[in-house]
Amino acid sequence: MSDSTAPHARSIAPSSRGTATARRIERSAVALVLRHGYEATTVDMICADAGVSQRTFFNHFPTKDVAVIGLDMPRLDESRVRAFIASNEPSILADAAALISLPSIPGAPDTDFMRQRMRAITSSSSLMQRQLERFAEIEAELADVLEYRIARVSGPDESPAEITEQARLTAHLLAGVLRYTASALMHEGAASPAELLEQTRRRLITLLPKLSGG
Repeated sequence: MSDSTAPHARSIAPSSRGTATARRIERSAVALVLRHGYEATTVDMICADAGVSQRTFFNHFPTKDVAVIGLDMPRLDESRVRAFIASNEPSILADAAALISLPSIPGAPDTDFMRQRMRAITSSSSLMQRQLERFAEIEAELADVLEYRIARVSGPDESPAEITEQARLTAHLLAGVLRYTASALMHEGAASPAELLEQTRRRLITLLPKLSGG
């Protein structure tokens, strides 16, 4: 069986995500990558360290890289999205940063572990590429939401095509905000992910007028 994936990898049960076994596998995967490197770390090694079988591993994770990165992704908070679209405030980029809701799951890793995970991810170009693909997924959602908000505050001389491009540009900027927040998490003594996002939002509100000359 491959170290990267399993034939039945797509049939992951959502209920498995918050189990103690899954968290133990994640911790083993991250620790081994930090110790040996991503390429040298195998599924067999992770299973041995976590005390599970390969069958159990693939019941929880479709691939080795997902065991390191984690199944849970940032997502858009639906209630915040509705409030964001209805708002007339000018701070669109800063407000959009607050749309991102990080998962809160029973037994979820603590901040120290998340910091270790980020170190493991940034140690491998393969894992970094996988993480960037995740940012791209949420970036597309952000662009759709941003287009509604930008259209509401745009002038009559701005075409729908221009508004779409403004939304895409802002979504790309927000992807950078996410990466900034993730890198900030790696520093010792950093706040929680949710607190870091709020700090970033406040920092954007202060910074953006300086950048635009406002």
